[in-house]
Amino acid sequence: MQFLNWALTIGRLLVILVETLALGTFLYRFSLDMQIQDLKEKIKDERAIVTGFKSEEDKFRDLQAKLDLIKKIGDVSENNPKMLSDVIEMGKGYVTFRNVSISTKVIQIEAQASSVAPLRAFIESLKKYPPVASVSIDKVENKTSSVAIIVSININLKQNDQSAIFEEDQLQTTVPFDDKKPGN
Repeated sequence: MQFLNWALTIGRLLVILVETLALGTFLYRFSLDMQIQDLKEKIKDERAIVTGFKSEEDKFRDLQAKLDLIKKIGDVSENNPKMLSDVIEMGKGYVTFRNVSISTKVIQIEAQASSVAPLRAFIESLKKYPPVASVSIDKVENKTSSVAIIVSININLKQNDQSAIFEEDQLQTTVPFDDKKPGN
């Protein structure tokens, strides 16, 4: 009988303990559900704020991309004025320039010379210029009436890391020369 009394007492205590644990778990679950609901509301409110700023963020990212491109273009294009003056300096006394076009990859020159010797000297000095990868003469026109040789010269430039960022020539400087004026 004492065993039965003891078993019932322990049983009652176990039932009370399990029910207390179940009630505690239910209350804890209830508080977690309330936190989840609060977080969902907070996310919904913040999503509305973020959505409102989406167009501004797109504009900002576009502006950053444009500024980055401008910086890259500026870095690459710093060489064009120097190359232009160097090429004109090399041609002084040898040829008369009719047109010079400089891009990030190619320099195109249309020039006029009185004979082959000064033209050859000019081309040799171009070949020795450090940024030049190759020189090709595309068109030769001999005008016997004006005793002039007109040539089109294409100069391929060595590509460095900065100019490789452009898939197309995005920079181009063209300087037309008046073919009636002698000089370089």
